[in-house]
Amino acid sequence: MRRRSLAFLLIIALVVSCFCMAGCNTVENEFPELDFESYEESMEPSESSEDAALTGDLHEITVALPLSDHTVNLLMNLYYAKANGLFADDMTGSDISIEYLEAINTPWIVNTITTANTGATCENLESLQSEGSMPDVFLANDIDEVASDELALPLDPYLSEYTEVNSSSVYLGAVEALRDGNEHYGIPFYTTVYMLAGNRDFLPESGVPAFTMSVTELLDHIRDIDGYSSEEGTSITRFYDAQTMSGLVSEDFIEDLEDEQLSSSTDAFGADPRLSRTCGMWLINSSEFDTWNTYYPDGLYFVMLPTERVNAVVYPVCVSASSDDADFATGFATFICFDKDAQMLIRRLEALRGFFPSISNQGVWVQMSDDEYFGSQSMLYEQFMNTADYVAAQE
Repeated sequence: MRRRSLAFLLIIALVVSCFCMAGCNTVENEFPELDFESYEESMEPSESSEDAALTGDLHEITVALPLSDHTVNLLMNLYYAKANGLFADDMTGSDISIEYLEAINTPWIVNTITTANTGATCENLESLQSEGSMPDVFLANDIDEVASDELALPLDPYLSEYTEVNSSSVYLGAVEALRDGNEHYGIPFYTTVYMLAGNRDFLPESGVPAFTMSVTELLDHIRDIDGYSSEEGTSITRFYDAQTMSGLVSEDFIEDLEDEQLSSSTDAFGADPRLSRTCGMWLINSSEFDTWNTYYPDGLYFVMLPTERVNAVVYPVCVSASSDDADFATGFATFICFDKDAQMLIRRLEALRGFFPSISNQGVWVQMSDDEYFGSQSMLYEQFMNTADYVAAQE
């Protein structure tokens, strides 16, 4: 009897042991098969992502932009991340980890040619084309020439696929400035504005004027600039060549400056008064801000033109007519121009002082306001860009 009891207990122990071993084998087999789908689904793709981009297919394009190779590669990784659910809702282009972006392994390859801030000229592009290095995407210095020389692709068949183009945050005036007949040959990458720069050395007693003034107020300010500097021992050109403002301001304003001899294109010695630093005020484009600010180390002040609307110049990103992957190239071009996080990332990494975005997203403009030299002016322009008069850049 005792032997039977021992045998029974031994059988139960063996059965329990088998169940435990079976349970252990099950855990070991399941552990490596982690389900990442639930993680990706929890991170909803950005509204800027398009179904066409949700692919693991290999793409390789070349871009010619005024951005560093590092920035362009991070933009491509950001494009891939947002298209494939790797960009969390709480991320933005202004704070996403650069290390995280660098670590993304993407089958999308981008090669970079760095251009000037004003873009590639037709000569540049034709030279690249003859070398077999024509970029798929490029910033154009003169879109009319690029279109007439058939270097750029008409984008309307492609842009209809991208919701960003019809977004309320896009400045449609900038988009329409790039229309040639019934076709758009470019996407607005950024814009610049015309404004007035003033030399602080020759400020009138009233001091720095308001950033926005009426024609009458501005004319009074220019009259108050002293026409002679006892410190410099020379005559001062109150305003440099009023004709530079032709087509931007009223002809009456230009005539008043000329009739009252407040304007001249030369100083007392026949030189350019801006270069001899004997000029009180002159017209600039915001793209020239750094140049003039460096040339006048004692400082400048800035005033908007006295017009109802801001005069803005659009610099377009184009897609090459010879691109082998025009659909993908257009998608990337649209992304870097209109996606808010792409624009934040660009302005976080690149010095683009005086170059305004083509979208009204508050986060992008706030980021621009952090600039110590041009931040306040940038934020003041934001409220005028939706109704600005846009023209395409020309060489």
